[in-house]
Amino acid sequence: MDLSMYTAIISTILLFGLILIYGRIYRETRAQFSLGLLVFALILFAQNLLAAYSFLTMSPFIGEPFLPYLLAVNTAQFLGILVLLRTTLHQ
Repeated sequence: MDLSMYTAIISTILLFGLILIYGRIYRETRAQFSLGLLVFALILFAQNLLAAYSFLTMSPFIGEPFLPYLLAVNTAQFLGILVLLRTTLHQ
């Protein structure tokens, strides 16, 4: 459970960085695509905050057989966010 919580927390931090970047780009350009990316990052940010909180508070209620699946989902999401961040920062 700890690894799932850590991946959710790291994803939250990366998404916060994306929110700052997309917010700056939208302020400078008013491009609708940047606004869409900002909203997408905000929704994922909220989802990861909720996931980290639920892992922290509800871990005793989550059965052992579910843990590998939760970790796989969070790891896949983390890797996707990492690719999105790298693509955003690549010039």
